[in-house]
Amino acid sequence: MEDYSHEQIHYQTDTGMLLEIVEVSGHSVSKHWHNGFEVIFILSGSMTVNINNRDYKLQNGGFAVVNSKTIHSTVCRGTCKYLLIQIPYETIKKNIPDIDIIMIRCICTSEENTIGNFIKIRNILTKLKMHYESPRDCGYLLMLNSLIYNLLYHLVINFKTSIDPVMKEKADRNIQRLGVVLQYVRQHYAENISLNDAAHIVALNREYFSRFFKRYMGMTFMDYVYAIRLEHAYYDVINTDFPIGSIADHHGFEKNYKLFVRKFKEQYGCSPGEKRKQLKGS
Repeated sequence: MEDYSHEQIHYQTDTGMLLEIVEVSGHSVSKHWHNGFEVIFILSGSMTVNINNRDYKLQNGGFAVVNSKTIHSTVCRGTCKYLLIQIPYETIKKNIPDIDIIMIRCICTSEENTIGNFIKIRNILTKLKMHYESPRDCGYLLMLNSLIYNLLYHLVINFKTSIDPVMKEKADRNIQRLGVVLQYVRQHYAENISLNDAAHIVALNREYFSRFFKRYMGMTFMDYVYAIRLEHAYYDVINTDFPIGSIADHHGFEKNYKLFVRKFKEQYGCSPGEKRKQLKGS
């Protein structure tokens, strides 16, 4: 079976990893995972990060490390600016050979948390942010790699926990199976797909698949489908002048405009029309 990691990351060719400062408003990313570490460092505003079905509200100065093949999502109701770092699995495995049997547990919700080891991580992330914004001289990549490896060192030394290899292998198999379904939804979200369709893809009966999906994703299959539809619809709401009704139809809410508006309000805190007016007025 092909190994779907769900989110395909395009690493920067000069660094071999992804490092960028992102600013969003009223934005969400549905549940997904990828191979490699992800680090989110809040520079301003706030973000709710859901990791393994548990919510963490990160505020200014807060940060979270997401382990490889860990299901997570993000929601920003207002404006949020953050540093995003994604380090590929191959880089981590080369430097941390035991990465498959350990987990990094490092979540700090705000700068008010002054525990010593959290301060070390925050200081390194602050230096990474400053270095990212500095001119790219001949020593730029050397310093960048130095800071990244320093970050990994302190994470492994101070925040690692051991995991059961047998349980890890089982979880990876289930993640792989789940990935086939998520890939299918990403490709066909605007179509009339059902729970039966998804169960058939992975050769499970409807009832077992429904329980399996909710256990790992923390939501029903159809709620996930709605979340993906909303991601695409939100982009069109804020970036185009297409009529709201046409956007709803195009992204899988055909003939169910009321459901689209209700789901949009639940996710973004306002109606599609209100969100468009907010952004045009800003």
